[in-house]
Amino acid sequence: MDIVLIVLVILIVIVGLFFKDFKSVVYFIAILEVLFRLLHKISSLLNVNVFNNFVNSYIPSSIEGIINIYSSGILNTILIWVMIFIFSCFLYYLVIYWIKKKK
Repeated sequence: MDIVLIVLVILIVIVGLFFKDFKSVVYFIAILEVLFRLLHKISSLLNVNVFNNFVNSYIPSSIEGIINIYSSGILNTILIWVMIFIFSCFLYYLVIYWIKKKK
């Protein structure tokens, strides 16, 4: 499971360096969160043992789950608040996009 954290951090850095803006990193993190949760929901609904074992073994349940595994105490609290801030930014970007789309 350590490789998940390393890959996640590397991907976030690559997206940040490639797109060079905060909005892209926010969208990337939100997309990953939705993907993780969607794969776990599909896995629980399908009840295919091979797929369930793969998803449960190699795919984290959420980004918060990754934070909870690799941190504790005050660091955990700070990282959870950072995630809340990132998802608040994501919600803001979605609402702004939706309002512009209506015009």
